[in-house]
Amino acid sequence: MGFAGFAMENGLERFPEFAFEYGFELVQISLDSSRHFPEKFSEEKRRAISELYKDKGVGLCFHGPSDIPLLNRHESIRRAGIDRNIEMLDLAMDMGGEYYIFHPGRLAFYSSARRKIVFMEQRLPDMHVRFFQDSIKRALDHAAGRIKICFENTHAVPPQFLDVIARTAEDDGLGLVWDIGHTELLPAQDKTRIIKFFQDNIRHVRLAHLHDVSDNGDHKTLGSGRVNLTAYIDILNTIGVDTVLEIFPETELLKSLEYLRNLALEPDPD
Repeated sequence: MGFAGFAMENGLERFPEFAFEYGFELVQISLDSSRHFPEKFSEEKRRAISELYKDKGVGLCFHGPSDIPLLNRHESIRRAGIDRNIEMLDLAMDMGGEYYIFHPGRLAFYSSARRKIVFMEQRLPDMHVRFFQDSIKRALDHAAGRIKICFENTHAVPPQFLDVIARTAEDDGLGLVWDIGHTELLPAQDKTRIIKFFQDNIRHVRLAHLHDVSDNGDHKTLGSGRVNLTAYIDILNTIGVDTVLEIFPETELLKSLEYLRNLALEPDPD
C-alpha cells in the first residue's frame, strides 16, 4: 500500500518517515509540483534520497506531469514534451524509482464557431494516436527496462488509443495503472469500455490508484462517496498489485487508511 505525496506539504525527506510510521510501503511523487522538478536536484542529492528510501524499506514511484501532452501534431513541440518527460524519467531512475506513470494528455482548442472546447484526439483520433504511440515508444526505449513505465486512465480516450496501449503493453512491456476513481467518474458507456479494457489486459496492471468520488469530484476520502470499494479491493487483492491512495490532504489520507483497516476487520458475511 502506498500514498501520494500530494497529501502533504513537506518534501521528499519527510515522506519515508511518514510511510514507516503508518505502514506504507510506497510513496508516489508528483512531478506536477515544481518543487520536484529535475533541475532542483543535483546528482548528489538524488543519490542521498535514493539511499534514504532504501534505508527505510520504502519504494518510490513518480507521476509524470499532467500538463505535457504526448500527441501534439507539431513535431518540435511534441519532441520538447518527450524531452522533458525524459528529464523526469532520469530523475526517477536516479532516485531508485520503481514506476513512472503518465497520462496521455489532451489537445484542446476553443472553437469560436461552435462556442465550445474541442479535443483533437476525439476529433481526429487516427492521426493523433500515431503521435501518441511514437512518444510512448521513445520513453520506453530510453528507460530500457530500468524503471516500469505505466499508462494511467484518466478522462475517456477513443478506442483507437486503448488499442495502441494494449498492443504496446503486450509487445513492448508498457505497464498499466488502473485508477478506480477516474473509472467511476466516466459516463456509462465509457466506464464500461475502460473496465473491459482492464479486464482484457489485467496481466499488465502494475499499480492501482484508489480514492472515492462524489458529485463534487474525485480524490475523496474512502467511504465518503459512491465507489463500491469492497468490490474493487477484492479485484486488486486477487491480482496482487501495489495500490496507491490518492487522497488529499493528509488528514483525509489517514481517515482513509483507518477505513481500510476497519474494513479488513469486518467479518465475512458468509
